[in-house]
Amino acid sequence: MSEALRQRLAARLAKPRRVFVTPGGDEFTAWCHDMPGTAVELVVSARALHELVAEPGLPLADLDAVQAYAQQQFAHYFGAAAQRFAIAPWQLGESCGASALQGLDLAALRAQAEAGRVRLAAVRPAWAVWLASLPASTRAGSGRAVWHEGDIAVVIQLDRGRVTGLQSRRVQSLADLGADAPLAIGTLDSDLAPQPGPATPQPDFLPRSARSPLAWPLAATGALVLATAAWSAVDSHRTLDVAQAARDRVATLRPAAAPKPASRRDQPAENRSAIEARALLAMPWEPLLTRVETAGADAKTIAWLSMDASAGRGELRLEGLTPDKLLALQLAEQLGTTPGWGQVVLTRFSAAETGLTGQRFEINARVASGGGS
Repeated sequence: MSEALRQRLAARLAKPRRVFVTPGGDEFTAWCHDMPGTAVELVVSARALHELVAEPGLPLADLDAVQAYAQQQFAHYFGAAAQRFAIAPWQLGESCGASALQGLDLAALRAQAEAGRVRLAAVRPAWAVWLASLPASTRAGSGRAVWHEGDIAVVIQLDRGRVTGLQSRRVQSLADLGADAPLAIGTLDSDLAPQPGPATPQPDFLPRSARSPLAWPLAATGALVLATAAWSAVDSHRTLDVAQAARDRVATLRPAAAPKPASRRDQPAENRSAIEARALLAMPWEPLLTRVETAGADAKTIAWLSMDASAGRGELRLEGLTPDKLLALQLAEQLGTTPGWGQVVLTRFSAAETGLTGQRFEINARVASGGGS
């Protein structure tokens, strides 16, 4: 297995670690350079954010509506510059709002992660990560919670656990915020481990379509395939070594005889599992997994269930769930246009089993040993 592929698989399976980033993102640049093969949740400084809480009663039915409203509001206050802001909407009961990423380039962060073989699991405002780490009794209260970074403070107004206000302020000290004691004060030294309790806003700047459920199943499948292949290869070589040692021992016990030409039957024969193992190891897993994951993310509502590969025959079978047969057909058509892929066919479409939502489908394909990206 190549080092690059090993690091990408490791990143898919790694538990995300938190990295605090300030405007410019130099902290993440250093992380990608030093820590390939890891996963991160970026905790974004208040210095790189603008905040908005929507007025109560607005007809904002879902996150898409909240995001559209927030984009209009940020454009009103910040003009043309707001077109470059990445928006992270949140909605919790009757409360909703959004954060705007104005001091970091989200596309650049994602490109850095891809180049550095680091999985970017989430990009969240520091105040939201901190709020989720507070004890349940504090989060369920009414009053102000304050996230404090030097001369910046984010004041979070809570009403029996609901976030009703968010405001970033420049302060010389916390005394500038007024006489009322906050419910809690968070700083960069705070423990940000999430705690059980009432739900809190979870804005995430990563596009919702990019958080595909495909990554974990494919990563687990890829790791399992490679581990099985490696084990089969080792086991096969061990079996051949034992067999050869036994032949050598028998040969030393036999009386000397005239040498006979070696026949094909006398040669150690590799078993099928060893051949398949080498073929699996030789398959272009990196572009193959990347292509399937990209196609699944584009389809948005596709949920992957499993992937089986037969390297010897160059066959690939994918199973997933979709609410619409047309999406599965379009996905098969999209994969069929990929260089190195052929005979891509939607072979099964049926009602999902109890406990699963949507329609179950199966796609079979032929994948060349040099499979396209």
